[in-house]
Amino acid sequence: MSIQAHGVSWSTAGRLIVDDVSLAITPGETVGLLGPNGSGKSSLLRLLCGLRRATEGVVTFDDAPLEQLSRREIARRLALVEQNATTDADVTVLDVVRLGRTPWRSILSGWHEEDSAAVEQALAQVGMTTRRHQSWHTLSGGERQRVHIARALAQRPQELLLDEPTNHLDIQHQLEILALVRRLSTTCVMALHDLNLAAMFCDQLVLLKEGRLAAAGKPESVLTSQRILEVYGVETVIERSPHHGCLHVHYLPRRDTSTQAPLTPYA
Repeated sequence: MSIQAHGVSWSTAGRLIVDDVSLAITPGETVGLLGPNGSGKSSLLRLLCGLRRATEGVVTFDDAPLEQLSRREIARRLALVEQNATTDADVTVLDVVRLGRTPWRSILSGWHEEDSAAVEQALAQVGMTTRRHQSWHTLSGGERQRVHIARALAQRPQELLLDEPTNHLDIQHQLEILALVRRLSTTCVMALHDLNLAAMFCDQLVLLKEGRLAAAGKPESVLTSQRILEVYGVETVIERSPHHGCLHVHYLPRRDTSTQAPLTPYA
């Protein structure tokens, strides 16, 4: 089972946002989408899950074109966790997670044992079982993100897509959320900003620049000093961390072009 993009492009208001991207998501792996702001990460995620329709190319699920599948069929296969999803309604953690069962239920169907089992498993996976009756509005940012992931997992998806799941979280909660995603047996594709966190938690990386695919592969092949300079305009030194064994990107201070002296963080 796999998701593939074949020469996918998407434009809006005359501007090309995603430009001829081809990739294949290997089942069971955690894939990080990287790139500067405006590089097309979020748009590509939406193309992969059918929320946007490609202007060129095609996305396939197991060789079946995405556009031939109904929204319900897609939702039973794939779940998306978007940035900063919130609500003004007075709902509990349990209310939010139960929404994940919507693709599996019809208007006339009741709540079944299978639905309860899926919700309970999702709550346990994200460590929110004891918070089930807590109000959504009393949760911290990290707890809300856990609940969003639980809602997605309650769909029992084969693939989980996450749009910047660590956005606006402190470093402790960033590490907790990414460790949680990494432990899942579900195939995961997530847009990330932090190159070091991507190297720590992802099996494969996809690097975008101005909507085009700049590189794809293992962190070691994607995160090179030359490529980071080309894509981000930043000089780096990259080495393997002696503490966790993953690649670590050291960012070098930008130089003053008039004097060639480094602009240090303390200047």
